[in-house]
Order: sequence, then C-alpha cells, then structure tokens
Amino acid sequence: MSTGIAMARPAARRPSRPRTAKDVWPLIIVVALVVIPAAFVPLKAAGGGPSLNIPIQHFIIVSAVSLLAALVAAILAVTTVQIGVYRVLFVCLGFMTMGAIFTVHGLTTPGVVIAMSDEYRGSAAGLSAFLSVFAPALFFAAAYAPGLSRLERHLPFWPAGWLVVLTILSLGFYGGIALLNAEVLAESSLSVPPISTGLVVTAAGLFMYAAIRQGRLYRVAQLSSQADLIFSFVLLADATAAMILFPAWTLGWWSYHLLMLASVTFAVRALVVERAMGRPFRSIVESTLELGVDVETEEFDVEAVASLVAAVEVKDHETRGHNHRVAELCVRIGHELGMPAKDLRVLARCGLLHDVGKLAIPDKILRKPGPLTEGEWAVMKTHPEIGLRIVNRAGPFKRELLGVLHHHERMDGSGYPHGLAGDAIPVEARIVAVADTFDVLTSDRPYRKARSAKEARAVVIEESGSHLDTEVVAALLRTLDEDGVPAADSARSRLPSRAHVLVSATK
Repeated sequence: MSTGIAMARPAARRPSRPRTAKDVWPLIIVVALVVIPAAFVPLKAAGGGPSLNIPIQHFIIVSAVSLLAALVAAILAVTTVQIGVYRVLFVCLGFMTMGAIFTVHGLTTPGVVIAMSDEYRGSAAGLSAFLSVFAPALFFAAAYAPGLSRLERHLPFWPAGWLVVLTILSLGFYGGIALLNAEVLAESSLSVPPISTGLVVTAAGLFMYAAIRQGRLYRVAQLSSQADLIFSFVLLADATAAMILFPAWTLGWWSYHLLMLASVTFAVRALVVERAMGRPFRSIVESTLELGVDVETEEFDVEAVASLVAAVEVKDHETRGHNHRVAELCVRIGHELGMPAKDLRVLARCGLLHDVGKLAIPDKILRKPGPLTEGEWAVMKTHPEIGLRIVNRAGPFKRELLGVLHHHERMDGSGYPHGLAGDAIPVEARIVAVADTFDVLTSDRPYRKARSAKEARAVVIEESGSHLDTEVVAALLRTLDEDGVPAADSARSRLPSRAHVLVSATK
C-alpha cells in the first residue's frame, strides 16, 4: 500500500562509531594560531620578502581556492535543502560568496584577462580580495550567532530562499561590474586604507569568533570533522592578516593565497573523508555542526509542552518516560525518512504530547491490572480527542494536533477515533503510531510484562501494512540493531547527553 511518504533517504548504512580526534588536532590548531602568525614577523621585517610577479600562477591558485569553496558550497546547499537549518545555510553562503568573489579576484588578475598594472590595492582585483574574506566572514559569524538555534525553532525556513536569491543576484551584479567596468570598482574607497584595513580586520575577528564557537562543539565530541572546520576558520583569519601586512606580489602576500587554499582544503576534507567511509553528507554536517533535534530542548523550550508532559507523567506513573521515548523514536524515524529539522521538531512534540488526553481518563481505568471491559475501553478510546482539545488550548500547535488526534488510526481503517485508512492518516500520526507501538511492547504495563526488543520488532513487522505504515516501519527497523534495540543515532551518538555534560562540568 502506498503511504505517500516521499522523503530523501540515505544511500549508505552509517558506521556505528564515528572518527574522533583527541590528540593531534589541538596541536595543529595551536600551530595555526601561534606558529603561522609568528612566521609573519620576519617576513614583515624583510618587507614581505622577494617579489614574485607571476599572474598566471596567481590565477591558478585563486581558481583552485574558488573551485574547492564552490564544492563545499554545493554539498552544503544540498544538505540545506534536506534539513532546512539556517546554520547550514549561512555556512553554505559563506563558502559560496568566498568562491564567487575570489573567482572575480582571479579573473581580474592584472596580466591575465585585463591589462597588466602596477597598481593592485586600488584595483578590482584588490577590492575583490578584501571582499572575498569580509563577505564570508559575515555569514560564518551569523551561523554561530547566539540564540540562532532558539530562533530557528520559531522562525519558518521559507525566507531563506529569498536570502539565497538576493545573495546570488548581488554576486552576479558585482561580478558583472568587475569584469565589464572595473574602473568603477578601482575608484571605490573600499579597496584602499583605512576602509580596506577595517574590512580585513573585521573579517579576521569574525573568523576567530566562528572558530571559537566551533571549538565549543569540538570540546564535547572531539570529531575530526569539527576540528577541520576550526582549522579552516583559523587559517582564514591568518590569511586576512597576511593580506594587509604584506605588499602585493611579495612572498608574504603570496602566503595569504596559500593559507586560503589550505583553509578550503580542510573544509573539503571535513566532508569528503567521512563520505568516503559511507556516511551521507547530511549526517556529516549534522554531527560537525551539532544540529541533531533534541527532544529535551523541544520539551522545555515550550512551557506548555513541559507542563503537559509532567502532568501525564504524574497521572500515569506506570508508564513514566514513555512519552519521551516515543518522541526520541519519532525523531529517529523522521531522520531516517530524510525529513527536515522543522518536521523533526514537530515529531518530537507529537511524541511528547500524544497521550496528553489520558489526563481525563479515570485512574481505575488507566491503571487497571487486567483487561478493560467494553465500557472502560470506550472511555479509553476518547483520549485522542480529549488530547486534541487540551493541546489546542495549550498553544499555537497545528501539525502536532494531527499526531495527537490520529495516532491510534490504522492503515486498514480499523483504528480510532475516525477510522481513517492509508494516506488519509497524517504522516505525523503514522510515525507516532509506529514509535508508540514499539515502546508500548517493550515497556512494563499494569496488565503485562514488557516484551524483549527482538519480540517487539517481530510484532511491528507483522503489523506492517495492515495496522502500521510500511515505510515508517522500515525506517524504524533501520534505526534498530540486530537485536531490535535502538542503535546509536549518527548525528547524536557521538555527543554525550546534556546531563552527562553538566555532571562533567561540575567535577
């Protein structure tokens, strides 16, 4: 039976244990922070070193930087579409602007496309050099802006499309002027001190800010991909310093090009090496930037959700933790189906709130140790509609209402409260139904003991197609190990729990 779930699905199975980097990367980052800037001192004393005025070689290096930056931007663009997160978008736009403006920088190299000139700093090539670090620095810093994660949970993602269009149009407009009427840019005060110096110094500060914020993620998980991104940002900061310290065409000036080449190389490495090990780009980006949807965050970020979940836990203490576990499974299933972050947040709240209607069910029915009578069962079956009314009054929930109301519908139409079948059941409810079924089977209940995870897996498979959505069941099974136990999630398994981090911080 068709379920109507058209989601992107990872092509390869994720490894159970991601690579970590505990020893070598801190040393390499120190080299980038200390050794490279220290090497600038003798070069500055020597006036930048010998002059190497070789335009073709300059064009080749700049082209290599631009192509690698474009590769990173393209990978991140696809990932942005998949998960719909502003942080990924901003990092993507950072590498996009770097590649595009640095391409203009290469094409305006004196002696390649345009006539050779002794003036560099006040030319289109010079201005493009400054803007090729300033523009991406703004986007990278925006990706790590305080409160961005909280804002993302309330801000729709559709305005991102307009931001992308505006950025592309701006880059195209700038490139057209630089190539067709370079004199206009050459006359701009942006390409000469003190404004050009201010642009570069600001860019260096923003790169270091991004590196520090990324470093906080690295301290928790210590992943090589996270360290690669730190090193990339630090090298960009070093490159901007070299850009203004040394005269054009000197050895010191050439170093900034090489530093930018090294920077984008490490950015590519952060993505490609893990991809070669079979991990999908989405999983790599999520773990590198710590983007996994956190059920605890969704629970406590919305006061109404936290209050309702707490009330259900008190009311039905026999199933304590059930709502949270269902929410976790919903997020895993949604992730496996390729759903974007905003949908995963909806699923998290659906899982947390799906049983809130049981607040109105009498305790003698809710906690009855034996089978329910026909009358008691009729009362129990009212909890989805009661839950709908409670959640509807609790806050501005829309899709969450669908998960609460319809999570007991069945694919063959035998469920309740409305007897919906197949695609008529909202996808949120189909996912909650599978997660709820699995957790109920593996949990102790007043009327029976919990089944093993392996037995629960077999029951879910048996009900696939008749009661449960086939694609959703298949997604659940891909998140379980051979014994039926939920496997470690690729984007979150490497990260310790919030409680673990808090405990560790107090030691």
